[in-house]
Amino acid sequence: MIGNNLRKLNFYGFSDHNYSVSIAGNDRRRQLKIPESGFTLFELLVAVLLLAMISAMIYSVLNVGIKFADQGEKKILTMERRLSLVDLLQRQVKSAWYDETRRKAVISSRDNVFRLVTRCPFSYPFAGLVLAFYRFDPAEGTVYYLEKRDFYNSDYDEEYVPDFDEMRELLKDVASFALDYDEENGVVKLEFAEREYEFLPWCREKNE
Repeated sequence: MIGNNLRKLNFYGFSDHNYSVSIAGNDRRRQLKIPESGFTLFELLVAVLLLAMISAMIYSVLNVGIKFADQGEKKILTMERRLSLVDLLQRQVKSAWYDETRRKAVISSRDNVFRLVTRCPFSYPFAGLVLAFYRFDPAEGTVYYLEKRDFYNSDYDEEYVPDFDEMRELLKDVASFALDYDEENGVVKLEFAEREYEFLPWCREKNE
């Protein structure tokens, strides 16, 4: 039977030598070991270390960016509040009430308290005329504000000084704030945020 198989192989062009080489080659391939794919423990440790370093770098960059953004927002907010305070003062001084009897605007400043009767209220928008007080606390660096709708009340004379408890905080973290009224020239002078401002009442400008 083996002889018949060999004759068939010879008939199809296969010789005994080729057949033996083929069988030997298959045996050698079976003996070869194919390496298994994967990562060693050292490679995993290196990868984890690199990932931790990159994550730390990204976090530090993002953290610095967030801090700068917060600082920028705080500066912008502080600037807006300061500009709003200056604008409020300018509008209130411009709208100061002119007392025909005394022939002057009802504005005064004394002992870090600035007061005026104005047609531009802040706390009571529809009150008409109000008596507005500004007071600065240098110990806290805070500007306080108060409005009285009964401006005609005799209790609010030049000696009256409102307590900080009954006033509202208008602005915090202020290094310096000074409001002064030059009665002779009718000019309100403001020193605030390292700048100086001057405001004139409309009644003063009209009289000129």
